[in-house]
Amino acid sequence: MSSNQVVADNEFADVAGTLEGLGLKRDVPPTVQRRWVSVITGGHVSGLSWGAGPAEIVLLHDARRSARAWDRPALALDLPALALDLPGHGRSNWRRDGVYQPRKLAPAIAEAVRSFAPKTRVVVGRGLGALTAIALTVRNPGLARGLILIDTLPGTAADVPAAGPTRFASRDEALTWLRQTHPSAPPELLADDVRHEAAEEDDGTWGWRHHLGNLPPERNGGLDDETLWDQIGAVAAGGVPVLVVRPGSGGRLTTPSLDELSRRAPGAQVVTVAESAGIVEHDQPARLADLIREFHSDTPQGS
Repeated sequence: MSSNQVVADNEFADVAGTLEGLGLKRDVPPTVQRRWVSVITGGHVSGLSWGAGPAEIVLLHDARRSARAWDRPALALDLPALALDLPGHGRSNWRRDGVYQPRKLAPAIAEAVRSFAPKTRVVVGRGLGALTAIALTVRNPGLARGLILIDTLPGTAADVPAAGPTRFASRDEALTWLRQTHPSAPPELLADDVRHEAAEEDDGTWGWRHHLGNLPPERNGGLDDETLWDQIGAVAAGGVPVLVVRPGSGGRLTTPSLDELSRRAPGAQVVTVAESAGIVEHDQPARLADLIREFHSDTPQGS
């Protein structure tokens, strides 16, 4: 296994604007670096190292997004953190088999965490990233000491919708398509998705960096895994604290899923961010950062 560290030219030119938009001031400008690691399972995993010093917090994004989905909470957190691109997303290599089930992704993510953040204490995830975090934690005892699941439990992570066009004439066309297919999503979120997840091809067209946006519709499902209920029960029984963060409205979690959590992991905490209208890390990054920081401080370090 080998790793390297490279800063992509201009990739982070928008970070200063994001910081300003959050109303945050820093005596020292925020630092973020793009990194890659080759993994035994094939190809490489990429990610972003935020801040100076060893990261103890790992951030895993939802399907069809990337490590850049965590820019806002990472800036608000102001602690060393590692945001990873799941395999098949962002700058990580696509899987040859096109299979992106959580258990399939966990081994590569475990390698990346060991390489980039061997002192990890807390893993935070949403959607596909949250389910991968569950599989990761139970299969690698001691790799993470605490688990934060954002608006996700097994059986609640919505599968990826039909792929739609795989190529667009421009970024604006891609944004128009996203707005049509996600009419209730915040416009700023969709603009971020196009800015970070669309890439220009050699022929001048634009396509998605994530593999899911390039697969036929019949290959786009099966990302959720309800059998991970057994895994989350094992995580909790093993003494790993679990925190579930849910929005005040527009979330995925249902009463039955929360009841199941109480049965499987009776010690798990559930926090509702009342001000959030659906995507906590986007519309309430400062509040989420506070929750992560508090959970991190209460989570014991590894040996």
